[in-house]
Amino acid sequence: MTLSQGDKFPSGFEFKYVPIELETLNQDDGLACGRPLGLGLDGLLEKNQGGNVLFVAVPGAFTPTCTENHIPPILEHLKELKSKKNITTAVFLSANDPFVINAWGKLLLKQQKISASNDLPKIIFASDPNAAFSQKNGLSLDLTDAGLGVRTNRYALIVNADSKTVSYFGVESEPGVTVSGYDGISSAKL
Repeated sequence: MTLSQGDKFPSGFEFKYVPIELETLNQDDGLACGRPLGLGLDGLLEKNQGGNVLFVAVPGAFTPTCTENHIPPILEHLKELKSKKNITTAVFLSANDPFVINAWGKLLLKQQKISASNDLPKIIFASDPNAAFSQKNGLSLDLTDAGLGVRTNRYALIVNADSKTVSYFGVESEPGVTVSGYDGISSAKL
């Protein structure tokens, strides 16, 4: 099944993540992190009632396009996305393990000088273990021939937490960043 705009968001999935505390980000050792926690997507939507949850997936942490062109513009405009699109939580995900995602997230947040603020949505960098969510919903990318295995494709979803429906769906069909990047997300008609 391929997920698309207007669909009910799938239930019963869990990502893994190591929380990043924005309050102490600049004092944190980028190489140290805690143990991964489960991020139940059903519970995440319940906690965001009255808002929208943004999911942005990349094929790989620390890869050139993901690190230089895809995620930084979104991080730079999170305040705007909260005010204009009612994004209450932004989840950045990849099939990489949660430790790699945590280190990558810390570096990106430091690079963008993101700090704790009520003007920002909650920020989570999470792992889609074995790309299970992405594979089940037609959003995976098989990079086995390149030695990378099955990965999350490059996509962005905005999910209305009240109705649990996908109100924006942007998946890249070619290399590069268009519909899954900041420009695509910011122009979404919700």
